[in-house]
Amino acid sequence: MLLNAVTISRIVKARQILKMAAIGLAAASTLWLTGCAATTTFTAYPKKINPFITNLQLKQQIDLNRCLLSECQSSDRILYNMERGRIAQIIGNVDASKRDFTASMEKIKENEEKAKISASNIGANIAATAVNDNAIPYEGYGYERVMLHHYQAINYLWLNDVEGAGVEVRRANVEQEEALKRHEAELEKAREEAEEKKIGSFSDNPELTSKFAKMDDSASKVKNSFQNAYTFYLSGFIYELLQQPNDAYIDYKKALEIYPENSFLQQDTVRLAKALNMSEDLETLNLKFKIDEPTIAPNCGDLLVLFEDGFAPQKQEIKVPIPVPQLGLLAAAFPIYDEEWTPSNALSIDKDGEPLGLTAPICDIRALSAKALKEKVPVIATRQVIRTLAKGAATKAAKDKLGTLGQLAMSIYNVVSENADLRSWITLPANAQVLRTTLPAGNHKLTLRQDGLLETTNVDVNITGGSKTILHVVRASQQLYTSVITFPLIKTEQTMTSVQERL
Repeated sequence: MLLNAVTISRIVKARQILKMAAIGLAAASTLWLTGCAATTTFTAYPKKINPFITNLQLKQQIDLNRCLLSECQSSDRILYNMERGRIAQIIGNVDASKRDFTASMEKIKENEEKAKISASNIGANIAATAVNDNAIPYEGYGYERVMLHHYQAINYLWLNDVEGAGVEVRRANVEQEEALKRHEAELEKAREEAEEKKIGSFSDNPELTSKFAKMDDSASKVKNSFQNAYTFYLSGFIYELLQQPNDAYIDYKKALEIYPENSFLQQDTVRLAKALNMSEDLETLNLKFKIDEPTIAPNCGDLLVLFEDGFAPQKQEIKVPIPVPQLGLLAAAFPIYDEEWTPSNALSIDKDGEPLGLTAPICDIRALSAKALKEKVPVIATRQVIRTLAKGAATKAAKDKLGTLGQLAMSIYNVVSENADLRSWITLPANAQVLRTTLPAGNHKLTLRQDGLLETTNVDVNITGGSKTILHVVRASQQLYTSVITFPLIKTEQTMTSVQERL
């Protein structure tokens, strides 16, 4: 039986379509085989978390037993467990928060113990080249890993396990050192890969550099993204709980170097310099800050207010044209922070109807996140250029083999798969502030207010002489989440040994 020309043409077209379907199936298979067919490969990450942020802002119930279950088992489990752990902590479920943070830490440790090159890593990199950076399992920015230990320390404080908190802040301090080493190694690897593949620096693309320049105002607020004064300050406070004033003084000094404008940091550093007879340091500190030591009445206790305002910024996607030989310009997707910089807004606190003071900024996550992304621009740009060239080569090959239909199919695939990596820990606060003072023993009614809040919030604190108390406050839009943690005067001789053993 002879086939007419129309039938033959239809058969040929059907075969071509099947070939293109096979290409798409191969790409999808790569994702599944590497465990990278994650929830964010084709869906922007913030869409997964924003519903929970909305619940927090409206103080609606969140069922943690059903929250992000599959996501917390995906290749991005480090990030999702951090998000869920933070949500659980805000709503007061410390045990759930502790479990989720532990799950993230264990996965990070597991990844670090693996060989640098493994089958899964190779598969993830292949998938990333074929699809987008979301196919690479999330490892966490340096500042996020530091905050992971920071918030786990707060969980331990909530459980009155001060030694456990001491372990976590020590790990946080180590992480602040290790993050710099990882960053330098990552930059060197990107530089070598760019040289090997003979691709230009990201600075060769004026449109890309102008887009990223939008983040300069925010990023310029910090020297690097690897250290933050908030964690060092919490660390110093915990060391004081552990009766380790030398360690506390060291970390207060580190925090002061990062954020010298904070008056509470200045006071605590000077206070311990006097207590430890650091005469040379004390002279320098007094000349620089001119602090008047407050008069403390007998039978008083310490109050430390930790105020965390809002939520961290979310990345946006931009498209930048990259020239591809024989195909012209192809649009490449990049992540960017596009928010305008605004100063932090203090929390005002009254005690028993009288003004107590204002919180002072000590860390801005907006600045850390912008700086972290800026620091990774060379790595992101190198990988993106390689991916765009690879997709361009695949498009040309499809055109050569299958003609216009092949080129069209690959072009559609390139557009659909070209998504920027918008992942980051977005339930972190936008900024953190502190207030530290002493209060006479007894019950006190604290009234919290801030510009933009429609109502004030009242919190009762019970102060005992010689005790230390933390008031943890988180603002989510019009809602304030508060918790009070009180620590009696600790009398232990072996806290240092216990902390070392738990490390």
